[in-house]
Amino acid sequence: MKGRKTMLKSRIESFLRKKQLLENEEYKKLEKPYLTKARKNFTIASLMNSISDKEEFKKILNLAADFEMYDWVIIVSYYSMYASALSALARLGYKSKSHAASIAVLECNYITGLKNGKSLDVKNIHKLTKAYTLSEQLIIKLIETKTKRETAQYNATPNITREMAKTVLSDADEFITSIEEILA
Repeated sequence: MKGRKTMLKSRIESFLRKKQLLENEEYKKLEKPYLTKARKNFTIASLMNSISDKEEFKKILNLAADFEMYDWVIIVSYYSMYASALSALARLGYKSKSHAASIAVLECNYITGLKNGKSLDVKNIHKLTKAYTLSEQLIIKLIETKTKRETAQYNATPNITREMAKTVLSDADEFITSIEEILA
């Protein structure tokens, strides 16, 4: 574990040199706003999931019976997780411009345990990375679809299922809750 921590510190220094990670005591004041944003984003993802699942919401909103937006549930769930990760980085005086830099700081500072005895489980880091990968794939598909002038609703998301969206939504809630507990 000590070798891993040394490697992570080296990566963090590299991210700092490349300006993909910024360090300043002023960033600490961003901790609570990022955590608030995380919960707000999670609420939006939950609402989108409910609209996709429930016929009564579709009727109230005058949407087609087959309307669903599970792709956006995944994307917004990822952003809710990432905002909570940025909150944890802000606590340390960091601001990140890179998913990889954020993961390195989280792993280096929160996986090994903190003075208050609370730490992130490695599985939470994996959930964040999985959500990032899914989100990135969806965004790439949307860009490709736009380029082809096809409709994203019909062609960009053939592999997105209700179950995938529910899993990522649940992962996001667990991840944000873990960050909230650590920062409490």
